[in-house]
Amino acid sequence: MKIILPFSITIPRKTKDDKIFYLNLNVYRNTHHMTLNQAKVLWKEVVLKATLWSELDGNAPYIFTYTAFPGSNRKFDLGNVLSIVDKFTADALQEMGIITDDSYKIIPAVSYRFGSVDKENPRIELEITGVC
Repeated sequence: MKIILPFSITIPRKTKDDKIFYLNLNVYRNTHHMTLNQAKVLWKEVVLKATLWSELDGNAPYIFTYTAFPGSNRKFDLGNVLSIVDKFTADALQEMGIITDDSYKIIPAVSYRFGSVDKENPRIELEITGVC
């Protein structure tokens, strides 16, 4: 199963401009807990749309492989970005009941990869494969 995810999420505001929340460890650690909660709720909606027809067995072990396709040549740390994407995504999959747990028993391996620069369609691809 392959899921296409964005690098950021837009948090709507009532009196200010909308806030773009970039999924990045540096942003995550400095963000107010209420904003983090709003971002996680919106991220869950993104994951829900991407997994609407999921046929995953919630109790089976899966390997998660994240591949980043940024929109520019700007250097970035894969771990800073993809660790937060993984955290938000695994939590969302568990909360939606697609997987029963996000521990090592259900997700025994996670890997991060750089795909290529894609200026037309920056994205993060999550490939979920069953453990044989």
